[in-house]
Amino acid sequence: MIWLFVVLAAVTTFVIAAVAVGSTTAQLAVRSRRSVYDIEEAVVFVAVVFVADRLPAEVTAQIGYDDVRAVLGWNLDYLEAKGIASARTADDPGSGLIVVGDAEPLAWILGRVDEAQTPAPGAEVTDEQVAAILQANLAYEVSIGAIGEQVDTPTLD
Repeated sequence: MIWLFVVLAAVTTFVIAAVAVGSTTAQLAVRSRRSVYDIEEAVVFVAVVFVADRLPAEVTAQIGYDDVRAVLGWNLDYLEAKGIASARTADDPGSGLIVVGDAEPLAWILGRVDEAQTPAPGAEVTDEQVAAILQANLAYEVSIGAIGEQVDTPTLD
């Protein structure tokens, strides 16, 4: 009689697990693959490989990896504020069109840089340095698939 309960418990456990795994797999199968921008991985990879290799020598002589990390973090804050990105991979940022002007992210990040500047001489990150960091970061985002091809500008009739 006890064997019947053991077998029944094992079968019940298997059915519950199969249903849970099956439903989660079905949900994930219909979702598009997400490009994940991991800030820790990005700082190591982007700051060391992409940004450091692509920044002009005069920029790398004046800023450190902490400055690059701060600018990349503010860039992610901007993307999250616009609804383009999320800190959680399970969030669906939506499929609606979000229009961002070319200079808008740079202006937003420069505002954050100005707020965070320290009064110590030589510790300031200039606008040109921020632009160079963002340009190198753009190359990284394209390489991981976070940014696709440019959409043709719609004509207004």
